[in-house]
Amino acid sequence: MPPIQLPQRRSARLSRPSLLAQVLAVNAALLTGAVFAASVAAQLDLRVSGDLRRFGILTVAILSAVLVNGFVLRRRFEPLERMIDTMEEVAADPRTRPPLPEARTDEVVRLHESFERMLDRLDDERARTAAAVLRAQEEERARIARDLHDEANQALTAVLLRLQATAHHAPAELRAELKETQEVADQAIHELLRLARELRPAALDDLGLGAALQSHIGEFGRRAGIPTTMAIDARAADALTAERQVVVYRIVQEGLSNAVQHGHPSAVRVELRRDGTAVVATITDDGQGFSPAAGTTGHGLLGMRERAALAGGDLTLQSAPGSGTTVELRLEDER
Repeated sequence: MPPIQLPQRRSARLSRPSLLAQVLAVNAALLTGAVFAASVAAQLDLRVSGDLRRFGILTVAILSAVLVNGFVLRRRFEPLERMIDTMEEVAADPRTRPPLPEARTDEVVRLHESFERMLDRLDDERARTAAAVLRAQEEERARIARDLHDEANQALTAVLLRLQATAHHAPAELRAELKETQEVADQAIHELLRLARELRPAALDDLGLGAALQSHIGEFGRRAGIPTTMAIDARAADALTAERQVVVYRIVQEGLSNAVQHGHPSAVRVELRRDGTAVVATITDDGQGFSPAAGTTGHGLLGMRERAALAGGDLTLQSAPGSGTTVELRLEDER
């Protein structure tokens, strides 16, 4: 549910009388009716001072009963009010699990239990959907990578071979131009193969996350011309499921790209380690940094956070102007 709808629902709720107010009004009306009926039955005459005093006592008794009744009802309805607030909090952000209010009655306890079961089912469904989304994304990336490698690469290779054959028999005045064309085709082949590796690195499937990260980080440092260091704990990488290994790889990949595009650092460091029962990946640069409070539009952080959330992880950011940036992904043990 979009957050913008919540104020509208709250204002609509406030425009209607609450259940507490309705019950209190009915009880007050019943008490007033009962006292009025008793006054008629007793044939009280308000012109007589004694009867007027008794009527005043009855009126005070009514008001006292209504106040006590309101206090008791409010205490009884308070868990329901807090329950509604909790539901609205979950509706605003389904990933939150705020603690449920204390229940004092059997009905509220049953409501709590039903709500907890519903949240558990939603969490399970969200986890299954997230895993399916990640698998679909990676399968599509793998398909595109295969198409680039098997079809586009072969076509460009055939063009390069034809250019080489043509240059061998071409007049001398055309050979220099054909050689330049061969170099362009050769660069296109290398760039295409690099894109295919980024879409679905073979090392990730063949050797696992640790080797894939080392290969990508090393190539990144050479291509960007930035000193890049790493500390990769192979046991931490092996502790992750295949889906989570892909998530870590993609977030490191995006984090390195962001560092170059936005931070302009002189050095970058990547770490993958165990921290208790969690696996933690960090990307740290000494670039220009920025103020997270000023917004992160264009830094790719939204996509990184969404990918981390799909894997049940938590992505945090530390940065300040002139102080570099640190992106940390924390994945707790799923067991």
